[in-house]
Amino acid sequence: MSKQFSILYLDDEEQNLVSFQALFRRQYNVYTTTSAHEAVDILNKHEIQIIFSDQKMPEVSGVEFFETILPDFPHPVRILLTGYADIEAVIDAINKGQVYRYVAKPWDANELAICVENALEKYGREQELLSKSKDLDQSNAALEQFVFSASQELRNPTEHIRQALSVLQNSQNNNDAAAAALLTIQQQVIRLEDFSEQIARYYSHSKASAEKAEVNLEQLIQQSIDSIPGNLTQTAWNISTELNLNGPFVSDKARLLIILQNLLNNAVRFSDINKSSNNIQVSVIQNAEKAIFRIADQGIGINHENLHQLFGLQLNSEKASAGGINMYLTKSVVDKMQGKISVSSTPGEGTLITFEIPNSN
Repeated sequence: MSKQFSILYLDDEEQNLVSFQALFRRQYNVYTTTSAHEAVDILNKHEIQIIFSDQKMPEVSGVEFFETILPDFPHPVRILLTGYADIEAVIDAINKGQVYRYVAKPWDANELAICVENALEKYGREQELLSKSKDLDQSNAALEQFVFSASQELRNPTEHIRQALSVLQNSQNNNDAAAAALLTIQQQVIRLEDFSEQIARYYSHSKASAEKAEVNLEQLIQQSIDSIPGNLTQTAWNISTELNLNGPFVSDKARLLIILQNLLNNAVRFSDINKSSNNIQVSVIQNAEKAIFRIADQGIGINHENLHQLFGLQLNSEKASAGGINMYLTKSVVDKMQGKISVSSTPGEGTLITFEIPNSN
Protein backbone atom coordinates (compact mmCIF):
# COMPACT_ATOMS: atom_id res chain seq x y z
CA MET A 1 0.00 0.00 0.00
CA SER A 2 1.30 3.42 -0.92
CA LYS A 3 2.15 5.68 2.02
CA GLN A 4 0.92 9.19 1.37
CA PHE A 5 2.61 11.11 4.20
CA SER A 6 6.16 11.36 5.49
CA ILE A 7 7.50 12.14 8.98
CA LEU A 8 11.00 13.20 10.00
CA TYR A 9 12.20 12.61 13.58
CA LEU A 10 15.42 14.17 14.92
CA ASP A 11 16.70 12.92 18.29
CA ASP A 12 20.15 12.22 19.71
CA GLU A 13 18.89 9.07 21.50
CA GLU A 14 18.88 6.08 19.14
CA GLN A 15 16.37 4.11 21.22
CA ASN A 16 13.77 6.84 20.85
CA LEU A 17 14.23 6.74 17.08
CA VAL A 18 13.81 2.95 17.01
CA SER A 19 10.62 3.12 19.09
CA PHE A 20 9.20 5.91 16.92
CA GLN A 21 9.99 3.98 13.75
CA ALA A 22 8.29 0.86 15.08
CA LEU A 23 5.19 2.85 16.02
CA PHE A 24 4.59 4.62 12.70
CA ARG A 25 6.44 2.77 9.91
CA ARG A 26 3.36 0.80 8.80
CA GLN A 27 1.27 3.95 8.20
CA TYR A 28 3.82 6.55 7.11
CA ASN A 29 7.20 7.02 5.50
CA VAL A 30 9.38 7.57 8.57
CA TYR A 31 12.85 9.14 8.41
CA THR A 32 14.95 9.24 11.56
CA THR A 33 18.35 10.73 12.33
CA THR A 34 20.53 11.86 15.20
CA SER A 35 22.12 14.65 13.14
CA ALA A 36 20.62 18.07 12.42
CA HIS A 37 22.75 18.27 9.28
CA GLU A 38 21.41 14.94 8.03
CA ALA A 39 17.87 16.07 8.88
CA VAL A 40 18.29 19.01 6.49
CA ASP A 41 19.53 16.60 3.80
CA ILE A 42 16.39 14.51 4.28
CA LEU A 43 14.23 17.62 3.95
CA ASN A 44 15.99 18.48 0.69
CA LYS A 45 15.45 15.01 -0.74
CA HIS A 46 11.92 14.18 0.42
CA GLU A 47 8.58 15.92 0.81
CA ILE A 48 8.02 15.89 4.57
CA GLN A 49 4.68 16.76 6.18
CA ILE A 50 5.61 16.53 9.89
CA ILE A 51 8.91 17.15 11.68
CA PHE A 52 9.48 15.94 15.23
CA SER A 53 12.54 17.13 17.09
CA ASP A 54 13.84 16.55 20.57
CA GLN A 55 14.46 19.79 22.44
CA LYS A 56 17.63 18.85 24.33
CA MET A 57 20.40 17.67 22.03
CA PRO A 58 24.18 18.16 22.32
CA GLU A 59 24.81 20.20 19.14
CA VAL A 60 21.59 22.17 18.73
CA SER A 61 18.28 22.48 20.57
CA GLY A 62 14.99 21.58 18.91
CA VAL A 63 13.87 25.23 18.91
CA GLU A 64 17.16 26.31 17.31
CA PHE A 65 16.83 23.58 14.68
CA PHE A 66 13.35 24.75 13.78
CA GLU A 67 14.52 28.37 13.60
CA THR A 68 17.24 27.29 11.16
CA ILE A 69 15.01 25.35 8.76
CA LEU A 70 11.93 27.61 8.89
CA PRO A 71 12.91 29.95 5.98
CA ASP A 72 13.60 27.07 3.58
CA PHE A 73 10.94 24.63 4.81
CA PRO A 74 7.97 26.63 6.11
CA HIS A 75 5.23 24.11 5.30
CA PRO A 76 5.94 20.97 7.39
CA VAL A 77 4.22 20.92 10.79
CA ARG A 78 6.85 21.24 13.53
CA ILE A 79 6.47 19.40 16.87
CA LEU A 80 8.84 19.43 19.85
CA LEU A 81 9.49 16.53 22.21
CA THR A 82 10.62 17.92 25.53
CA GLY A 83 10.81 17.55 29.28
CA TYR A 84 8.98 20.00 31.55
CA ALA A 85 12.26 21.69 32.49
CA ASP A 86 12.31 23.32 29.03
CA ILE A 87 8.70 24.43 29.04
CA GLU A 88 9.36 28.19 28.95
CA ALA A 89 11.51 27.95 25.80
CA VAL A 90 8.89 25.73 24.19
CA ILE A 91 6.00 28.11 24.95
CA ASP A 92 8.03 31.00 23.56
CA ALA A 93 8.67 29.04 20.35
CA ILE A 94 4.95 28.22 20.03
CA ASN A 95 4.01 31.87 20.50
CA LYS A 96 6.44 32.88 17.77
CA GLY A 97 4.86 30.40 15.37
CA GLN A 98 7.96 28.26 15.08
CA VAL A 99 6.34 25.20 16.67
CA TYR A 100 2.82 23.80 16.27
CA ARG A 101 2.81 22.07 19.65
CA TYR A 102 4.94 20.05 22.04
CA VAL A 103 4.73 16.52 23.40
CA ALA A 104 6.09 15.73 26.85
CA LYS A 105 8.78 13.08 27.26
CA PRO A 106 8.60 10.22 27.81
CA TRP A 107 5.85 10.23 25.22
CA ASP A 108 2.74 8.09 25.27
CA ALA A 109 2.11 6.08 22.08
CA ASN A 110 -1.62 6.88 21.90
CA GLU A 111 -1.04 10.58 22.55
CA LEU A 112 1.66 10.66 19.90
CA ALA A 113 -0.61 8.95 17.35
CA ILE A 114 -3.37 11.52 17.98
CA CYS A 115 -0.78 14.29 17.69
CA VAL A 116 0.27 13.00 14.25
CA GLU A 117 -3.36 12.83 13.05
CA ASN A 118 -4.02 16.40 14.22
CA ALA A 119 -0.80 17.63 12.61
CA LEU A 120 -1.75 16.03 9.28
CA GLU A 121 -5.17 17.68 9.43
CA LYS A 122 -3.46 21.01 10.04
CA TYR A 123 -1.06 20.39 7.16
CA GLY A 124 -3.96 19.52 4.85
CA ARG A 125 -5.88 22.68 5.74
CA GLU A 126 -2.84 24.88 5.18
CA GLN A 127 -2.05 23.24 1.83
CA GLU A 128 -5.64 23.75 0.73
CA LEU A 129 -5.43 27.43 1.66
CA LEU A 130 -2.13 27.78 -0.20
CA SER A 131 -3.64 26.14 -3.27
CA LYS A 132 -6.69 28.41 -3.18
CA SER A 133 -4.47 31.45 -2.70
CA LYS A 134 -2.37 30.43 -5.70
CA ASP A 135 -5.50 29.87 -7.81
CA LEU A 136 -6.79 33.28 -6.75
CA ASP A 137 -3.52 34.97 -7.72
CA GLN A 138 -3.62 33.25 -11.11
CA SER A 139 -7.26 34.23 -11.61
CA ASN A 140 -6.51 37.85 -10.75
CA ALA A 141 -3.57 37.92 -13.14
CA ALA A 142 -5.71 36.35 -15.87
CA LEU A 143 -8.47 38.87 -15.23
CA GLU A 144 -6.03 41.77 -15.58
CA GLN A 145 -4.78 40.36 -18.87
CA PHE A 146 -8.32 39.72 -20.05
CA VAL A 147 -9.45 43.27 -19.31
CA PHE A 148 -6.41 44.69 -21.12
CA SER A 149 -6.98 42.49 -24.16
CA ALA A 150 -10.72 43.24 -24.19
CA SER A 151 -10.04 46.97 -24.27
CA GLN A 152 -7.67 46.47 -27.22
CA GLU A 153 -10.14 44.23 -29.03
CA LEU A 154 -12.91 46.79 -28.70
CA ARG A 155 -10.73 49.79 -29.58
CA ASN A 156 -9.44 48.45 -32.91
CA PRO A 157 -12.75 47.64 -34.67
CA THR A 158 -14.49 50.75 -33.33
CA GLU A 159 -11.64 52.88 -34.75
CA HIS A 160 -12.00 51.14 -38.13
CA ILE A 161 -15.74 51.75 -38.09
CA ARG A 162 -15.23 55.42 -37.20
CA GLN A 163 -12.82 55.85 -40.11
CA ALA A 164 -15.16 54.04 -42.50
CA LEU A 165 -18.08 56.23 -41.47
CA SER A 166 -15.92 59.28 -42.10
CA VAL A 167 -15.17 57.97 -45.61
CA LEU A 168 -18.89 57.43 -46.22
CA GLN A 169 -19.68 60.98 -45.15
CA ASN A 170 -17.08 62.43 -47.54
CA SER A 171 -17.46 60.03 -50.47
CA GLN A 172 -20.54 61.71 -52.00
CA ASN A 173 -20.65 60.25 -55.55
CA ASN A 174 -17.62 57.97 -55.14
CA ASN A 175 -19.38 54.59 -55.14
CA ASP A 176 -16.15 52.57 -54.90
CA ALA A 177 -15.03 54.39 -51.76
CA ALA A 178 -18.49 54.01 -50.25
CA ALA A 179 -18.57 50.29 -51.04
CA ALA A 180 -15.11 49.79 -49.49
CA ALA A 181 -16.17 51.68 -46.39
CA LEU A 182 -19.33 49.60 -46.04
CA LEU A 183 -17.28 46.41 -46.40
CA THR A 184 -14.94 47.61 -43.64
CA ILE A 185 -17.90 48.28 -41.37
CA GLN A 186 -19.32 44.83 -42.11
CA GLN A 187 -15.99 43.11 -41.36
CA GLN A 188 -15.51 44.97 -38.10
CA VAL A 189 -19.06 44.26 -36.95
CA ILE A 190 -18.38 40.57 -37.61
CA ARG A 191 -15.21 40.89 -35.56
CA LEU A 192 -17.12 42.45 -32.67
CA GLU A 193 -19.73 39.69 -32.85
CA ASP A 194 -16.95 37.08 -32.75
CA PHE A 195 -15.32 38.81 -29.81
CA SER A 196 -18.65 38.86 -27.97
CA GLU A 197 -18.96 35.11 -28.57
CA GLN A 198 -15.44 34.58 -27.20
CA ILE A 199 -16.31 36.45 -24.01
CA ALA A 200 -19.44 34.31 -23.63
CA ARG A 201 -17.33 31.15 -24.04
CA TYR A 202 -14.78 32.44 -21.55
CA TYR A 203 -17.48 33.09 -18.99
CA SER A 204 -19.24 29.75 -19.48
CA HIS A 205 -15.92 27.88 -19.29
CA SER A 206 -14.86 29.61 -16.07
CA LYS A 207 -18.18 28.80 -14.38
CA ALA A 208 -18.81 25.29 -15.71
CA SER A 209 -18.00 22.17 -13.71
CA ALA A 210 -16.48 19.15 -15.43
CA GLU A 211 -18.95 16.60 -16.79
CA LYS A 212 -17.14 13.54 -18.09
CA ALA A 213 -18.80 11.04 -20.41
CA GLU A 214 -17.92 8.94 -23.42
CA VAL A 215 -17.25 11.19 -26.42
CA ASN A 216 -17.66 10.28 -30.06
CA LEU A 217 -14.61 12.13 -31.40
CA GLU A 218 -15.59 11.76 -35.06
CA GLN A 219 -18.98 13.37 -34.43
CA LEU A 220 -17.47 16.07 -32.20
CA ILE A 221 -14.92 17.10 -34.84
CA GLN A 222 -17.63 17.24 -37.49
CA GLN A 223 -19.77 19.35 -35.15
CA SER A 224 -16.82 21.74 -34.73
CA ILE A 225 -16.37 21.99 -38.50
CA ASP A 226 -20.08 22.55 -39.10
CA SER A 227 -20.14 25.38 -36.55
CA ILE A 228 -17.47 27.47 -38.33
CA PRO A 229 -19.12 30.79 -39.34
CA GLY A 230 -19.19 31.35 -43.10
CA ASN A 231 -18.14 34.98 -42.77
CA LEU A 232 -14.81 34.47 -40.96
CA THR A 233 -12.78 34.95 -44.14
CA GLN A 234 -13.19 35.72 -47.84
CA THR A 235 -10.59 33.12 -48.86
CA ALA A 236 -11.37 29.55 -49.90
CA TRP A 237 -10.62 26.84 -47.35
CA ASN A 238 -11.03 23.10 -47.00
CA ILE A 239 -10.85 20.82 -43.96
CA SER A 240 -9.84 17.14 -44.09
CA THR A 241 -9.72 14.67 -41.20
CA GLU A 242 -7.57 11.67 -40.37
CA LEU A 243 -8.71 9.70 -37.34
CA ASN A 244 -7.03 6.76 -35.61
CA LEU A 245 -9.40 5.91 -32.75
CA ASN A 246 -8.89 2.91 -30.49
CA GLY A 247 -11.52 2.13 -27.88
CA PRO A 248 -13.82 4.46 -25.93
CA PHE A 249 -12.75 7.99 -25.06
CA VAL A 250 -14.11 9.60 -21.89
CA SER A 251 -13.70 13.33 -21.35
CA ASP A 252 -15.50 16.64 -20.87
CA LYS A 253 -17.32 17.00 -24.18
CA ALA A 254 -18.30 20.67 -23.72
CA ARG A 255 -14.75 21.80 -23.00
CA LEU A 256 -13.29 19.68 -25.77
CA LEU A 257 -15.76 21.28 -28.17
CA ILE A 258 -14.58 24.76 -27.08
CA ILE A 259 -10.96 23.81 -27.85
CA LEU A 260 -11.76 22.42 -31.29
CA GLN A 261 -14.04 25.31 -32.24
CA ASN A 262 -11.50 27.92 -31.17
CA LEU A 263 -8.60 26.29 -33.02
CA LEU A 264 -10.56 25.63 -36.20
CA ASN A 265 -12.04 29.13 -36.21
CA ASN A 266 -8.54 30.58 -35.90
CA ALA A 267 -7.23 28.33 -38.68
CA VAL A 268 -9.99 29.57 -40.99
CA ARG A 269 -9.85 33.21 -39.84
CA PHE A 270 -6.14 33.50 -40.64
CA SER A 271 -6.25 31.84 -44.05
CA ASP A 272 -3.83 33.29 -46.59
CA ILE A 273 -5.63 35.50 -49.12
CA ASN A 274 -2.73 35.06 -51.54
CA LYS A 275 -3.40 31.34 -51.87
CA SER A 276 -6.15 29.95 -54.10
CA SER A 277 -7.08 27.43 -51.42
CA ASN A 278 -6.16 26.98 -47.77
CA ASN A 279 -6.11 23.35 -46.64
CA ILE A 280 -6.63 22.52 -42.97
CA GLN A 281 -6.01 19.01 -41.69
CA VAL A 282 -7.37 17.66 -38.42
CA SER A 283 -5.77 14.41 -37.26
CA VAL A 284 -6.40 12.46 -34.05
CA ILE A 285 -4.60 9.52 -32.51
CA GLN A 286 -6.52 8.15 -29.53
CA ASN A 287 -5.83 5.20 -27.24
CA ALA A 288 -6.68 4.06 -23.72
CA GLU A 289 -4.45 6.75 -22.15
CA LYS A 290 -5.05 9.91 -24.17
CA ALA A 291 -6.07 11.55 -27.42
CA ILE A 292 -3.54 13.58 -29.42
CA PHE A 293 -5.01 16.21 -31.77
CA ARG A 294 -3.09 17.93 -34.56
CA ILE A 295 -4.52 20.87 -36.50
CA ALA A 296 -2.32 21.94 -39.42
CA ASP A 297 -3.19 24.87 -41.68
CA GLN A 298 -1.67 26.69 -44.66
CA GLY A 299 -2.55 30.15 -43.40
CA ILE A 300 -0.54 33.31 -42.88
CA GLY A 301 1.48 31.78 -40.05
CA ILE A 302 2.74 33.49 -36.90
CA ASN A 303 6.00 35.39 -36.52
CA HIS A 304 8.45 34.39 -33.81
CA GLU A 305 7.64 37.26 -31.46
CA ASN A 306 3.91 36.56 -31.44
CA LEU A 307 4.46 32.79 -31.37
CA HIS A 308 6.35 33.17 -28.12
CA GLN A 309 3.37 34.82 -26.42
CA LEU A 310 0.56 33.15 -28.37
CA PHE A 311 -1.27 31.80 -25.34
CA GLY A 312 -1.15 35.10 -23.50
CA LEU A 313 -3.42 38.05 -24.16
CA GLN A 314 -1.03 40.93 -24.82
CA LEU A 315 -0.08 40.34 -28.44
CA ASN A 316 1.53 43.02 -30.55
CA SER A 317 -0.02 42.81 -34.00
CA GLU A 318 -3.68 43.38 -34.75
CA LYS A 319 -4.11 40.04 -36.48
CA ALA A 320 -2.38 38.20 -33.64
CA SER A 321 -4.47 40.07 -31.10
CA ALA A 322 -7.65 39.05 -32.89
CA GLY A 323 -6.87 35.42 -32.05
CA GLY A 324 -5.37 36.21 -28.67
CA ILE A 325 -8.40 35.65 -26.49
CA ASN A 326 -9.29 32.53 -28.49
CA MET A 327 -5.84 31.06 -27.85
CA TYR A 328 -5.73 32.19 -24.23
CA LEU A 329 -9.12 30.56 -23.62
CA THR A 330 -8.00 27.42 -25.43
CA LYS A 331 -4.89 27.12 -23.27
CA SER A 332 -6.87 27.64 -20.05
CA VAL A 333 -9.38 24.94 -21.06
CA VAL A 334 -6.59 22.50 -21.96
CA ASP A 335 -4.91 23.17 -18.61
CA LYS A 336 -8.16 22.61 -16.73
CA MET A 337 -8.52 19.25 -18.49
CA GLN A 338 -4.98 18.29 -17.36
CA GLY A 339 -3.78 18.34 -20.97
CA LYS A 340 -0.91 19.85 -22.95
CA ILE A 341 -0.77 22.14 -25.98
CA SER A 342 2.06 23.31 -28.24
CA VAL A 343 2.41 25.29 -31.46
CA SER A 344 4.89 25.65 -34.29
CA SER A 345 4.55 28.06 -37.20
CA THR A 346 6.31 29.53 -40.20
CA PRO A 347 5.13 32.92 -41.53
CA GLY A 348 3.66 32.54 -45.01
CA GLU A 349 3.52 28.74 -44.79
CA GLY A 350 1.16 27.86 -41.96
CA THR A 351 0.74 26.74 -38.38
CA LEU A 352 0.63 23.39 -36.57
CA ILE A 353 -1.09 23.15 -33.20
CA THR A 354 -0.86 19.93 -31.20
CA PHE A 355 -2.77 19.24 -28.02
CA GLU A 356 -3.40 16.13 -25.97
CA ILE A 357 -6.18 15.33 -23.53
CA PRO A 358 -6.12 12.43 -21.02
CA ASN A 359 -8.59 9.60 -21.51
CA SER A 360 -10.62 9.37 -18.29
CA ASN A 361 -12.05 5.99 -19.29
